[in-house]
Amino acid sequence: MFKLPNPPSSRAGVHELADFAELLSWHSGSASKRDILAALGREDENDNNTGCDDNDDENSDSLDEVMQEIELRASACGSGYPFKLDLVGTVLTYDAANNGQRSILYRYLLMSTRLNMQEKKIQDGIDGTLLLEEISAHVLKNYLGGSRARSFIFGTASLDHFEDRVNALCRELREGSNFKNPDTAAVQAQDDKVDAVAWVPFSDLRPGQLIVFGQCKTGSTWRGLVTQLQPDSFIRKWMSGTILVPPIRAFCISESEDRSRWNRTCSDAGVLLDRCRLVDFSDGLAPDLLERVNRWTQAARQAEPRWVFSTY
Repeated sequence: MFKLPNPPSSRAGVHELADFAELLSWHSGSASKRDILAALGREDENDNNTGCDDNDDENSDSLDEVMQEIELRASACGSGYPFKLDLVGTVLTYDAANNGQRSILYRYLLMSTRLNMQEKKIQDGIDGTLLLEEISAHVLKNYLGGSRARSFIFGTASLDHFEDRVNALCRELREGSNFKNPDTAAVQAQDDKVDAVAWVPFSDLRPGQLIVFGQCKTGSTWRGLVTQLQPDSFIRKWMSGTILVPPIRAFCISESEDRSRWNRTCSDAGVLLDRCRLVDFSDGLAPDLLERVNRWTQAARQAEPRWVFSTY
């Protein structure tokens, strides 16, 4: 993995190199294969080593895979992808004129993946990690059916106490009766890994409905956390009454997941909503939320003026 302002390591995966190519294009306006190799410090490494395998061929093959990854992202995001790849797949151009909702969201997700979100999550007075909770609640609602579905921001983006949030969730779902503390000790939980909840109510308002509990992670160090959210355990611990149909899990991340690990990640995490999937179902974001997303992204760029290109 890599974090701004540093470049990817020699062990970086294709999805990381694709992020790097996007950042380089965003910074410079465009990025060719040669530009990317030069910024990585890998260009012409063996020019003076006769008799050795030429690393240029290996680097070129790696960049071909990166460009293929970019093509897949462009397809998954549709008009929301803020970059354009030329017809021969060698130059990635930043589409500065593309300021639609999906493009604004994509840029935020890219930046909130590669910025150090422990040290620099607050930009322009806005917490970038909490933005993802709001975005994910909206996306989960869209994914479940838009106008019929509903969503609830449960995580720390909600300013109520944990007990208040559990009680509010029970009222919204019309399942589970109220908060309970299973122990005599004081409750220390902030959200117990639940950041967003979405469901599809029936007109009869009876219990027994499709419910999704979602966990959200910016950055790129989420891989060991994909099994933390356990809806059944959450319900047993914190809710009196019951939820008749066990909720399913969703895991929402700002990163574009490594396709070579996709199947195992989904097996562990539940419904995986990575960067492109979040963009795909993001239509209709509230103007206030979109404005805060845009402000955070612009401030984050200014906070890291060197980016990864100080040696390029």
